[in-house]
Amino acid sequence: MLEKESLQMIANSREPFRVLLVKPWQPTLQRIACPQLGLLYLASTLRQTFGSDVEVRLLDLMVNQQRYYEARDVLKEFRPHVVGLSALNWEAEESGRFAQMTQSEFPGTIVAIGGPFAHRNTRKICATGVYDWIFDGEADWSFPIACQRWFRGDKTMDDIVGLTWRAAPDEPFTNNSDVLQLGGKKPVGVIDDLDAIPLPAWDLIDFDRYAKVRNFMSLLKGKRYAPIFTSRGCPYLCTYCHDIFGKQFRFRSPENVAAEVALLRSRGVDEIQIVDDIFNMNPPRMKAVCRAIEPYRMHVTFPNGLRFDILDEEGCDALVRAGTYGACVAIETITPRLQELIKKHLRVERAQQAIRWMADRGVLVRGFFMLGFPTETREEIEATVAYAVKSELAQAYFFDVVPQPGTPLYDLAYQESPAALESQTLQEYNARNGFYSVAYGVNMQAVKKWAYIRFFVLSPRRWVKLIRMMPWKNFVAEFRDFLAILLYRKRIENEPLPEALLPLSRLYTADDEALTSAQTQRKKRTQRAVPSLT
Repeated sequence: MLEKESLQMIANSREPFRVLLVKPWQPTLQRIACPQLGLLYLASTLRQTFGSDVEVRLLDLMVNQQRYYEARDVLKEFRPHVVGLSALNWEAEESGRFAQMTQSEFPGTIVAIGGPFAHRNTRKICATGVYDWIFDGEADWSFPIACQRWFRGDKTMDDIVGLTWRAAPDEPFTNNSDVLQLGGKKPVGVIDDLDAIPLPAWDLIDFDRYAKVRNFMSLLKGKRYAPIFTSRGCPYLCTYCHDIFGKQFRFRSPENVAAEVALLRSRGVDEIQIVDDIFNMNPPRMKAVCRAIEPYRMHVTFPNGLRFDILDEEGCDALVRAGTYGACVAIETITPRLQELIKKHLRVERAQQAIRWMADRGVLVRGFFMLGFPTETREEIEATVAYAVKSELAQAYFFDVVPQPGTPLYDLAYQESPAALESQTLQEYNARNGFYSVAYGVNMQAVKKWAYIRFFVLSPRRWVKLIRMMPWKNFVAEFRDFLAILLYRKRIENEPLPEALLPLSRLYTADDEALTSAQTQRKKRTQRAVPSLT
């Protein structure tokens, strides 16, 4: 960790404060990558906070398919003062390896972690000892504030929202959520106005490089694409959701969104992927955004971000006029009992009508389905698969339910079968022994394989539709993945974790202190009167 004297020397010199933002690559069976929107926002807020006093670099190991040790040369050359990693749960182990290497080989570097993996996993992350700062939730402002204070030699950081931190490797962690709950300090870094956040640092992105790699939508009609957020947050209470953006729906103005689209157009981007939680949460606002971006003649897709049961026919027209040609709908399950259990409360018939409207307008509609909820019966699984097969969907994806730590679904899964939950691994979402298979003895790989056969093989009209609607290179990739599902390739095995990182391999194991349990967290917040990690 940098000492105060060293920090003051940096602050007093003309040497810029160097920050390396990193997206790790956890080896997977499919090569998928997209520009890292969260890190690009951090780059822009760092620049606004520091001005010319900061140098920011982005290292996306995912797009280059590089392991953590292949970043050594960048670390040696750049010598960052702070390394900030962003990770999903299944990238936890590779992130830990990167952090451990940095701490060991580049002492004095502050290592921070954020993203969905850091959300409600604080205690297990602290147990590894390889991170100095842990950001739970949005860090657009909290991260640059922490960097700024550290850069100036100010270690009073216990008012920064969402931050868990330590002043030195041998000192205990301070969990700011515990401190702030005592009410003595006003939190800083809270995001209320999305328009106040500067546009992502798109100058850091090689769009041509990303265009050559399969993206999360598996579609690319244009030459270059970029993902964008136009809103954050979702008021629905789905029990499986990571909930990183909270339950308050906040949105950018149509003018602010149009300004970003104009910037992207000037950089040769002709396709955008809108990745909101629910783009159409406020239908009039959605239509206003569509009108604002329509003049830029972009191709538009929705990898998620549309709730079809609140989408009307006028909204479909607005989306198509704005350039929409592909959209995903998360049905998850059609069973009323399970819709109530997971608190999604999707009105399936209305969603089905919107699917027809979009399909009639030439939009490729893809459905997402989750199979194997705790307590789900084989009959309920069959009903969901049958719905998908009979629908107007051009494509369907069937996923194993993975109860994520910190969600109510995790608590339910733990009640059903602690052993099954604790047997889960982080690296693949299509593991042969998922939660439902272990808990109930059902071969979910066979169930999903038969679902795909019924949806595609026994419905040749869908292949005709896909050939007609999908760019050829995307169709070839989708067909190759379909064959992989049928043949089932063995999951990738990584080298054993170092002992210090073993807490990351037990992410799905119940924690006695229960920072992995949403229900227990709520209980502790009402019972605890002193900080838990200090």
